[in-house]
Amino acid sequence: MIDCLNVARYFIVRAYEDSIEAEMTNMKVQKLLYYAQSLHLAMYDEPLFEEEIQAWRYGPVCPPAYRFYSEFEAKQLPIPSQELLLEMPEDKRQLLEEVWEYFGGYHAYQLSGMTHLEFPWKKARKGLLPEASST
Repeated sequence: MIDCLNVARYFIVRAYEDSIEAEMTNMKVQKLLYYAQSLHLAMYDEPLFEEEIQAWRYGPVCPPAYRFYSEFEAKQLPIPSQELLLEMPEDKRQLLEEVWEYFGGYHAYQLSGMTHLEFPWKKARKGLLPEASST
């Protein structure tokens, strides 16, 4: 299993590599973490990382990664050190690349809206008021 922060770093590095004009914010990283975890669970019947994904107001959030990047609020995240990414197993890197290729071009609010339409988020949020969480 790999660390959720290394998954987040992977996506941030990919955004800089692609020179995407779209943002790479904490909110966007959260949604990419969700899709990476979901895809890995669907394909391998085990989580990609052990940290929990929670259903917050604006969609899925991985709290440790959210806290790590919270100082940036909605600003562009800085490019991280890439050293830890070299240790990532090739099969995990391929999965993350698939997630990036499919979801990386979307804006954070588009990704959030997409997650709100999906069964896991609806089920997790059932009965909760929209104001129950901050992100």
